[in-house]
Amino acid sequence: MKYPLAIVNCLMEFYGPNICLGYDIMCAFIKTLTCSSIGKKVAACCLKGVVPSFHGHAHNRSCQLCWHPLYRDGVGLEDFEECERTFGKSNELSAVTQLTSPYHRVQHIDEHFRFHDEDKHAASGMSSINHQYLLDVRLSVSFR
Repeated sequence: MKYPLAIVNCLMEFYGPNICLGYDIMCAFIKTLTCSSIGKKVAACCLKGVVPSFHGHAHNRSCQLCWHPLYRDGVGLEDFEECERTFGKSNELSAVTQLTSPYHRVQHIDEHFRFHDEDKHAASGMSSINHQYLLDVRLSVSFR
């Protein structure tokens, strides 16, 4: 558990208080966090956690009620499964790169993730533009 603890510690230092983390075993990991050397820091930062929505279905009902993103304030529509989707898409690379040289394999993997990052960045920009447009429309409607 030292690596997840170190990651959480870095996240709290970088982002500050009031963050919510999604982790497949957050219901068990939160006990480790509170009993660890960073337990006081976790409490001071008001760290919240969720079990990602896909993994929430594998837990018992009481766990889902406590840890599922749907029932946590401030989470919004996030399902905390982006890493699962990203690495699931990267599995397609194995068929394309299995017979290539090591150089071209690394090059292809690098291009795949670079394009993925660019697509995500562009999508987030479009989302904020569309959101801003909706806000402008609502404001203009409310002033008339």
